[in-house]
Amino acid sequence: MKLLTPTQPAELPKEALLARLRCRRAAIDLRAANHATEAPPADVVLWVYRRLNRRLRTRLEPFLDLLAMRSLILALRYTLAGETPPAAVLNPSLLAGPLKRLITMTEESEATIAQLEAVLAKDYPFVAGLTATYRRQGPGGVEQQLADGILQHGLARTGNNLLKATLRYLVDMRNCLMINKLWRWQVSKAPPLTPGGRYATSSLQRIWAKHDSDRLARLVTRLAGKPLTSTDVVGMEQCLLSGLTRFLRLAGRDPLGLAVIIEYLWLAQLAVHNQLLRQALAADREELLEEVLLL
Repeated sequence: MKLLTPTQPAELPKEALLARLRCRRAAIDLRAANHATEAPPADVVLWVYRRLNRRLRTRLEPFLDLLAMRSLILALRYTLAGETPPAAVLNPSLLAGPLKRLITMTEESEATIAQLEAVLAKDYPFVAGLTATYRRQGPGGVEQQLADGILQHGLARTGNNLLKATLRYLVDMRNCLMINKLWRWQVSKAPPLTPGGRYATSSLQRIWAKHDSDRLARLVTRLAGKPLTSTDVVGMEQCLLSGLTRFLRLAGRDPLGLAVIIEYLWLAQLAVHNQLLRQALAADREELLEEVLLL
């Protein structure tokens, strides 16, 4: 089974969609300039998806899969903890309906993971062995396998340089946050880093082993293109998030380029991300702030 909800591709020409997205992007800028607090609607990703023609869907599928997998991982985080996932995680979402129903069923956790493995492994080979991972490592191991797998899967499938650079940035971001988080938790075991980013995992492992926070800060500054002002997990995450936003904004200057769509999808996803963080704070769920919510 594919992660993405099946819908008929639109016949809307690429140029028409790009023009609409540029207008919507300008509206986001205007709200920001006026210090408005409203975020883009949570269903904007689905709105864009339904207006992609067949060629654009094919080119963007690795990134769309990434967004759908993020919804699945977040929903699993709640389900495996015995809680109901918030509506903002699944509705609306790019995730296929049968997968939404599967991960919200009130079954024993291992049975849910086994069914998930059975339906996904054919189309996403990295899901194979997910049930065994759950038995050995619990929910954290499941998240690690899915998050790492979808990034590697996307990198292997895309030939688009911008999309590849975006996925590589997310790999580096994930690895940097993982190192910083495990330092804070004083974990002695080497972190499970994801290969495929700009920075080799061997180099990052040495930074972790030496607890070289200065070198990590310099690396994050170079990656984000702006100084890191806070070395706590949330501050580092915000720096890296804004770095990717800046990168996509520069790439999106080509009015007919794929970056216009990727940037808009990213901004919408970032708005949902921030909404979830605010909900976590309101519910006194501080541990969510220390998770890598963007894979």
